[in-house]
This record gives sequence, structure tokens and C-alpha cells, in this order.
Amino acid sequence: MKPEKHTADRMTPVEREYAIEHGLPFDRIPSTPFIGSMGCLLLGITEDECWNYAEYMVNSEIAAYNRFGFDRLNIGPNTKGISTALKLQFSPENLNAPVIDDYKILDVMEPVDAFGNPELTRFMNAAEMISEKASDIVPIKASIGGPFTIASFLRGIELLLRDCRRKPQEIHRLIRIIVESQKSCVDRLSEYNVGIAMADPVANPALIGPKLYETFVFPYTKELTDYIAEKTGKKVSLHMCGETYRIWKYFAQYKVDEISLDNVVDLERAAKELGEYVPIAGNVDPVNVIMRGTKEKITEEVISCIEKGKHAKKGYRITSGCDIPNGTAIDKMDWFMEAVRKYGR
Repeated sequence: MKPEKHTADRMTPVEREYAIEHGLPFDRIPSTPFIGSMGCLLLGITEDECWNYAEYMVNSEIAAYNRFGFDRLNIGPNTKGISTALKLQFSPENLNAPVIDDYKILDVMEPVDAFGNPELTRFMNAAEMISEKASDIVPIKASIGGPFTIASFLRGIELLLRDCRRKPQEIHRLIRIIVESQKSCVDRLSEYNVGIAMADPVANPALIGPKLYETFVFPYTKELTDYIAEKTGKKVSLHMCGETYRIWKYFAQYKVDEISLDNVVDLERAAKELGEYVPIAGNVDPVNVIMRGTKEKITEEVISCIEKGKHAKKGYRITSGCDIPNGTAIDKMDWFMEAVRKYGR
């Protein structure tokens, strides 16, 4: 399966991105919705099949692009892939459970080597395959998750939050192992001409507060975004869930090509304040508007977001506020992109 320029667009996503970066005319605002499992539905495969086979990962992304014509393809390993690779050192029989019940395990836990780890091999193969097929038409991002969220997969959210106060040095030790694992993934992925995406939903300030964010999230995210920009020559796409107003000052210090915002965030405020420093993306409600909404409601919200987001000084792209839920009708995304093309010129 190969990607083809969408018949409703005058430019490919790569051409559009180049025009925007160089101050040239372009046909419409770029759009990068989080489509969830829609690519699997289009191929008629299960999510498990897509997760376990590189060719299915690639073809599901290309199938979705050919149907909708959005502006990015996405590939793993994601938070799940990296946390699973770390868990396999100790608990191959139950990968859904946290594995750290005693921090002494950190004495023997090794960072993941993405050049040899069998759990990550299929994602690296998928990155190579999708780059060969699509990189001249559509930008590609490989997700490496977020350090704090990966830590929650290994320790459990409640215990992780408790230990940030009771055992901070152990949390720093754990996150250091995670960051080195992510860097190894970046080193491998940099060979395939793909960008990097990060999502760190457990690190949102509504859950941990700005002080813990400053201590356990900001320095590592800054380190990673700097490292990725140097290693790949591309800036990071960062998604953060929840109301993030209290940590925007940290966002402004990251090397990112966009900050993707949850639909609970006031996009007009974000465009004026955060958009002064970094490009922003957002933030149509994925549940109440895209999944449950009529065509008229989806169109109305797309127009509203475009009108608010276009005032961002550093740039704007329209997307969903978070993952579009499983079970969403495929034609809802057709309506979404139809509205983007009509009102985002």
C-alpha cells in the first residue's frame, strides 16, 4: 500500500509544511487529528494485529491518510512499547501489571537498547518501512511516550505520586533509566528520517501540580526535546492532557514544533499567550463533538477552533483535543476534514 495525495487538496502535506516553514502561500491549515483505531477499521484488522505486526502498523496509517488526507503519519513504540520493553526484564508473564514493588529493582534494571531489543524491533521495522513509502508525501512522527507516564506504567500512578514526596531520589533514578531508553529509541529512529512525538498525560498539572511538574517532568522533557532536535534535526510534537495553564512557562522552553492542547483548554487564550512562543495545535472535543456530534456540530467546532487558533503568532494546526474514541463512525472524520478544507484555506 502506498500513500497518494488526497484529491481534495492542492498540496501534499510535505509541500504544505515546506510552504508554511518558508513563508510561502499554502492551500489550507494543516490538520493532525488523533484518529485512534480508524486505520485498523479501514483495513479490517484488529488493534492487536496492528500492534503486533509492523506491516499492519504501516498499512493502517497509509490507509487512513489515503481516506482522510490529514498531515501526519504516526508510528510507535509509544509509552506502551517502551514500558513493555522495560517490564520484560522482570515480568514477562504479566505485562499489564506494574513491575516495581521494590526500588531495589533499579539496581539491576537496564535502559532499553533499541538497536537490539526484540520488543522494539517491529516498531523500528515499521518506521523504516513507512519512511521508505511515505516520507516524500507525508511527514512521519514516531511516538516515544513521556517519561513520567512511562514511570506510572512501571510503578502504578498512585504509588508513583506518593513516592514523588516520600522517595524522590528513587523516582529520579527510575526516570533516568526511562529517559536513556527513550534516547536509544531516538538514536535508532533518527536513521529513518522520521520526527519524534511525545505525550505525557500523567504529567498534567491537574493531577500532579506545577511543583512536581517542575521537579520530575520539566528537566527531563527539556533534556529530551533538546536531544531530539540535535539528533534528528527535527523538533518534537508534544501533547499534554488536562488544563495546562500553570505550566505554559515550561512549554515555552521546549524545542517543539507544536504543543497539542486538550479540549478543556481555552484555545483563544492559548493562541494569544502560549502561541507567542511555540506553535500550538488543538483542540476539537473528540467525544462530544467528533464521536457524538452531527456534521453541523463538527463543522461549527472546526470553524470555531480555526478562528481562535489562527491568531497564534508561531503557527497553528487543527486537531482533536485527545484521542478519538474507539467506535467513532469513520464518516465523522470525513466531515472533520471536509470542514478543515473548506474553512481553513
